[in-house]
Amino acid sequence: MNYKDEIIFEQYFTYRNMNKDMRDFYINLLLHSKDISESEVLLNTHSESKYDLLFLHLIREKINEVRFDGAVANNSENRMVYGNIIKINNKYFVKTNVYRFCDSLSDDNKEYSIIDEFIFKEDRVIRRSRYDRTLSVSEYDSDYYEDEIELFDDLQLSDYLVDKCNQLKLKN
Repeated sequence: MNYKDEIIFEQYFTYRNMNKDMRDFYINLLLHSKDISESEVLLNTHSESKYDLLFLHLIREKINEVRFDGAVANNSENRMVYGNIIKINNKYFVKTNVYRFCDSLSDDNKEYSIIDEFIFKEDRVIRRSRYDRTLSVSEYDSDYYEDEIELFDDLQLSDYLVDKCNQLKLKN
């Protein structure tokens, strides 16, 4: 992206107390989180399980802690997401709180949380995910997911960021 693209991009994807490489890593981490990449909590059986970032604010609070808030969407619904990312050794823990903007849902089913643990190995990433026990959507309370995913690809993220910037330019 050139500097004009960065200016447009940074209107929707803000970051404080970190450099662009750190911003990109945290965006990549969130894109690979369970509830954004392949959510188990769907509006209906025809809903996509993958969500796209609409906007995101990242704030580095401490050396190993980042706070985030933003919005995601797919073909069925929009969601607000907010939470914390904490790094401990080679692990990243992502606590995501989700609020679903859908009038057809009862208030009990609009909010839930999920915790993702990312363990970085030499040639792969292990993602362990658990929907929070305080989740109001009771059928997901005890579900635990473990997936082996590929190492994050910088080129793939770069393509995503350029595509996202192009989408944002069309809006302006």
